[in-house]
Amino acid sequence: MGAFHAYDIRGIYNKDFNKDDAYRIGYFLVGQLGVDKVLVGRDVRVSSDEVFEYLSKGITDAGADVYDIGLSTTPMVYYSTAKHGFGASVQITASHNSKEYNGMKVSRENALPVGYDAGLNEIEDKLKAGAPIVVIISLSVM
Repeated sequence: MGAFHAYDIRGIYNKDFNKDDAYRIGYFLVGQLGVDKVLVGRDVRVSSDEVFEYLSKGITDAGADVYDIGLSTTPMVYYSTAKHGFGASVQITASHNSKEYNGMKVSRENALPVGYDAGLNEIEDKLKAGAPIVVIISLSVM
């Protein structure tokens, strides 16, 4: 997967990464950053809703809550991350790239970027290695 870069995850959607990768990124992100809630925003690209859906499912399956800021700019997500004390956030965007691209900018507390040398590399390693996903389902008995 060639979507991991120094400061973000970005590439041609459904070529460099897909919805299954988005799910796994969300899942592994929670453990990597040790958080129980993640703020997520997205731009208007056609693929952003699907990336959001699968990223969010991965986050929740890992045991964290998703706070959906909806359509937003990257500065809006950064501001909200710091202002409201989120330990992690993701902006779904490919910035200036053309419409077939999409990606994710990941931040930790105080909106500090999570780059390749600060955690993205470990998430990529888990994706490449096919690290297992463990979803715990709790059933209530009446």
